[in-house]
Amino acid sequence: MFTTLTELELLPIGIPGDIYYIVVHQSGAGRGESATIRALLVNDDQVELETIAGQLSADGDISVDIALSGEAALEKLANAKFDAVISDYMAPPAMNGIDLLRNARARGYMGLFLLFTDKCDEALALDAILNGADHFLPKCDGSRKDVALIRSLLLKRVQRLEVEGRRQDAEAYHSLLMRIPDGFAYHQIILEGAGGVPTTMITDANDAFERTFLPSEESVLGRDIRTLLRGHDMFEKRLALAIDGVITSGTEARFTERSAERDKWFSVGVYITEPGHFVTMLSDVTALKRAERDLEQYKRKMAFIGSQVRHDLLNQLTALNGFLSLSQLKVEDRSVKEFLNKAGSSGNRMRRILELSREFERLGMSPPVWIPARSAVEKGLEQVQGDRRAVRIELEGLEVLADPNVDLVFRTLVDNAFLHGKATEVHIYQAKAGEEHKIICRDNGTGVPPEKHKLLFDDRLDHSLFLTKEALAVTGMRIEETSQGGGACFEILVPKGCYRLTPKPQS
Repeated sequence: MFTTLTELELLPIGIPGDIYYIVVHQSGAGRGESATIRALLVNDDQVELETIAGQLSADGDISVDIALSGEAALEKLANAKFDAVISDYMAPPAMNGIDLLRNARARGYMGLFLLFTDKCDEALALDAILNGADHFLPKCDGSRKDVALIRSLLLKRVQRLEVEGRRQDAEAYHSLLMRIPDGFAYHQIILEGAGGVPTTMITDANDAFERTFLPSEESVLGRDIRTLLRGHDMFEKRLALAIDGVITSGTEARFTERSAERDKWFSVGVYITEPGHFVTMLSDVTALKRAERDLEQYKRKMAFIGSQVRHDLLNQLTALNGFLSLSQLKVEDRSVKEFLNKAGSSGNRMRRILELSREFERLGMSPPVWIPARSAVEKGLEQVQGDRRAVRIELEGLEVLADPNVDLVFRTLVDNAFLHGKATEVHIYQAKAGEEHKIICRDNGTGVPPEKHKLLFDDRLDHSLFLTKEALAVTGMRIEETSQGGGACFEILVPKGCYRLTPKPQS
């Protein structure tokens, strides 16, 4: 498919001795790019063809491709985009300029097409125009003069297309801003007299912005936005302060505030666009704030219900274990005592699960924060049932973006090493892993049996490790057990963006 231009124009061009077409392709016009014109030069005289091509491309702002026949030109047009075609008339039996023009238009090319000749033939000129030529001109006396004219006309045309493209882009951008649901206003800062108090004037605004401050029949255009702020609520007060900051010190602002008068929440941005101008953006985030409030209420309600249920179950388990202990004192049958012991062990496991749920319930209640990894481990060790002196920590300079209660993860890993793995030493250290970072917890205990590896983090096998996995997933972290015999080795993989390293201070 050939390139299509949005407008066509007749341009007078001439080169002595022959007729030429020029096809112009607008490269980058209207997009803020420097335009480079691509021209296709068609002539069956190779010497003249190469001479004109060299002169036309000498300054580097016009790229010229050549074709020695109309058939070759059509093939190039089908496989590449051009801004201009200049062609010799090329008398039969070769495809002449009119035939090339007719074929190019028939195949969809609607770009600039210029044809000129050394013959003053009105019938030929009419035929060219009727078939879609942008212009038909006789050639001048000197090729350099003709090339200079070509260059001038092509550059002027591309400049006009660039201006038109920028205008269309600006209109499209303005149309988009007028239709967005967020409020938008463009302001000009005006200084009244030497050393005068600066004021502002709204030069553009969409309907959403106007309806935020005025009834439907009024417009904000030409007004100082501060005259629209009556200071009745915190939203208007903070907006006035933000605008004063932009005017007096060039300080941009972003904030979210509720307007009591409008019963809405707004996310506000005040930004400098260019010297002496700024924009105000208002996003209605009322629905989001209500959803956040409802979610918080739901979380509090579920936490309360969970706490009550857990409290009642723990009380019943205490009673159950008490009755089981009394039963063991009254029973002489060894097999019955064994059953009672197993029932007591099951009750203790249930108690442990309930206590774990109470601890891990806090996870996800607060947004992630940056935490020194060593501090998180040390906090977790405070409640470990084992010799904390047997834990060696090497996490200097590492911070992780995690749930504020991530210390429960390290407490669980070390607890399991001492209680279940019978470990006497635990080493917690760090290592680089491509774009990720590892926190490794390795012990010298009995390790994890191979048959349990696959279900190690499944809630059906180990509730504590399942909750550990879920706690780390809050910020995209993962945990794996990677031991190859010997003690257990848990690797926590921290993704890029969720860790940072502080250089060690030089001694």
